[in-house]
Amino acid sequence: MIAHRSLVTFVSFLLFAAFCVDAKPLRKRTARTTAPAGALVVSTNPTNGQFSSLQDAVNALPSDGSTQTIFIEAGTYEGQVYINSTGMLTIMGETEDTSTYASNVVTLTFSASLGTAGSDDLSGTLRVHKDDFALYNVNVMNTFGEAAVNGQAIAISAYGTNHGYYASGFYSYQDTVLAEQGNQYYGFCFIQGAVDFIFGQHAFAFFQSNTIASVGPGAITADVPLTIHILAGSVAFTSCSLSSIINPAGWEIWSTTEPNTEDVTFAEFDNTDSGASGTRVSFSTKLTSTAGYTVADVLGSDWTSWVNQDYV
Repeated sequence: MIAHRSLVTFVSFLLFAAFCVDAKPLRKRTARTTAPAGALVVSTNPTNGQFSSLQDAVNALPSDGSTQTIFIEAGTYEGQVYINSTGMLTIMGETEDTSTYASNVVTLTFSASLGTAGSDDLSGTLRVHKDDFALYNVNVMNTFGEAAVNGQAIAISAYGTNHGYYASGFYSYQDTVLAEQGNQYYGFCFIQGAVDFIFGQHAFAFFQSNTIASVGPGAITADVPLTIHILAGSVAFTSCSLSSIINPAGWEIWSTTEPNTEDVTFAEFDNTDSGASGTRVSFSTKLTSTAGYTVADVLGSDWTSWVNQDYV
């Protein structure tokens, strides 16, 4: 979907993909200011047994595949983080209000781009290459900024299934969120960028009750035709509040020589506000219901076993 500059649009949306579903308030609004029992702790002023960086804590995780938790105390932590551990891993940021990204006090920051790092994934501030992962109340920033060429600068690079991202913030300019593989759920998050800043090729990703902010002209999402397993790509915005930053055409081709509109569905249903009006391009689809685009359709019937229901 195409956006103009500098206003915020509130959406819940699917990357296979869908951006979907009616928002409802969280059932729990609680503080998280101390580490749960047994958690590894990251601190800007570490004491005995604590770590000064998230990467150090990740490196200290046991290799036995056991369930683990890392708690990050308030502060800004510079440096790229790469995670490929086995077993369920939950990373929690300190906060006074677990229900919203607006109260986040933990930030991970790094600066790199496709041009400086060599690939989209290698530019990522937080690179998660594992299954069974959850992130709560952490801001993830790639501060590289805008570049005319090879400016792709990933904040979160997600390669794995059963990923849950909750009340977290993702900030960059181009290619902020790379949802590349597996089943992924983003609930009540903030996602900022300008150019194709939510994208991926092989993931099934569901974005629920997120705030998506465009800081420059460009497309919000980028999807491509998929030929692997004869699976078509799809992007759908349903039950979203779309502000005036949305171009009336809604969608655009990749280029005149390579439009990338075949075998991809670009769909909308039940969106509201000024960005939901206008004459959409001919290759887009107006749905009559959310059938085929519910969270169970996207992530599978077992989604409730790994998605935190407080963020649905």
